[in-house]
Amino acid sequence: MESVLAVVFGIGFGYILQRVGALDYHNILNALRLRDLTIPKFMLLSVAITAVGVFTLRAGGLVALDLITANPVGNVLGGLIFGVGFALAGYCPGTSIGAMAEGKRDARWVVAGGLVGVLAYALLQKWITPWLAGFALGKISLVDYLPVNPLVAVVGYSLALALAVYVMDAWERARVTPGRAAAERDGAGLPGGCLDPSALRSERVLND
Repeated sequence: MESVLAVVFGIGFGYILQRVGALDYHNILNALRLRDLTIPKFMLLSVAITAVGVFTLRAGGLVALDLITANPVGNVLGGLIFGVGFALAGYCPGTSIGAMAEGKRDARWVVAGGLVGVLAYALLQKWITPWLAGFALGKISLVDYLPVNPLVAVVGYSLALALAVYVMDAWERARVTPGRAAAERDGAGLPGGCLDPSALRSERVLND
């Protein structure tokens, strides 16, 4: 049953990634360059909503969190490797598989590179793991160390993320507005009161 649920949720996650445009190389690149914050806003809101849902289930005794070992050195090294690969490839592991399913040829090379990375880690693991084990902090969670109820802490965390999304959206709208006004002046409007997105993107690049 768990495997079936994993497949169902995986398909649902892939569908959402496709609908939000997270499987497009250019959208990801514009997000990393802070030119289009649609994907970061989607990710932050997803984390905020999911965190409240998971900890609500946890507070009700319906689920138990299977924590992994916290290791700041391993997290930093892994984050650097992931970040560099993400910036160079324009895909993360999840989006690369989704993009490959869409028929994007460049995503195939990213998936192939990811498999090579997995193989390299598997071969080096017996040397890396003992060294990293010296920095392990155990299976800890930040909310367990805060002097408030974990669910309250997570709600506060999610509200902070929602506020961050609001600020990002306001900042993005302030940047786009001059481009929209210029597009309207130049007659880039389409029938029905819509604007040509390509004209807006061009204006946004010029504003940058």
